[in-house]
Amino acid sequence: MGAGPVPEILHIGLSILASGVRFKLLPSLSFMAPILHRAINVLRWGEHRGGMFVSIEGTTTDGAAVTRSWHLLAEGDDGPLIPSMAIEAIIRRCLDGEPPAAGAKSAVKELELEDYVTLFGRRAIFTGSRELGVDLSNPPLYERTLGSAWRQLPRKIRDTHSVVSTLTAEGQADVDRGVNLLSRIIGWLFKFPQPGRNLPVKVQFNSEGRRETWVRHFGTRSFSSRQTEGAGRSDKLVEEKFGAFTFGLALVASQERLSFVVRRSKFLGLPMLMAWAPFGNCFEFVADGRFNFHIEIFVPLVGLIVRYRGLLVPIVENH
Repeated sequence: MGAGPVPEILHIGLSILASGVRFKLLPSLSFMAPILHRAINVLRWGEHRGGMFVSIEGTTTDGAAVTRSWHLLAEGDDGPLIPSMAIEAIIRRCLDGEPPAAGAKSAVKELELEDYVTLFGRRAIFTGSRELGVDLSNPPLYERTLGSAWRQLPRKIRDTHSVVSTLTAEGQADVDRGVNLLSRIIGWLFKFPQPGRNLPVKVQFNSEGRRETWVRHFGTRSFSSRQTEGAGRSDKLVEEKFGAFTFGLALVASQERLSFVVRRSKFLGLPMLMAWAPFGNCFEFVADGRFNFHIEIFVPLVGLIVRYRGLLVPIVENH
């Protein structure tokens, strides 16, 4: 089991301060609450994200080793609200005629995960599960990464990412670009498309071994990236490489969409501070029975680099 806030330096700082109480150097940290609250709201750098996971290891009835895990990711300022949600969940049960039984006892069965689903749905709080130990040698990259959470995704999204060898899709997109000088330079270096409306789009997904290459064509311009499974500190992430830059992406699956969250970044293989990492709302969804995408990339202190959104329809099936 593990939990912690992001930026990581916040987690480290809280651990150091807590050690002062643990070793009786300080009686309490309550006197620092106003100072820390002020600091985190004034010095708003890095990501505002928290998360936790619960992992269980065991064996199946036939003796095969298996690991099952449940994950939670909370964006923005919604994470600190989770502990108080138990109160609302209990009150809702009481209103439904299911009050908790009186007396001192274990509260394990008083609330179930289903009691939180509606409460999480009102916030930027996402959950998912993963199962390892099954044969993951043949499924495509995203299915291997998501594990059992893969099945939560809409069929059109799964079809698009079920690349056996080659998949080509066409469609159209709207593109916006940042207008300041630094934004234009970064956009030029990464060969991002020029702004426009209803631009013709073609994307070629090529699977080679355990990696995929995506070649995106917007009008007359194109750019590409290579995606592989992460390892080490990027374990369970998809690493996407653009030239000298590599970004570790967390895949967040739900019944409505597949979201991408930047969790690691490297330049020439060396880790970069997350405070400098790109960010933005990036997700795929299904509308009118068709695969849609929404990708936006911002860079701290620079602003918008590129935003493109549109739809794709497969024209050459996997082979």
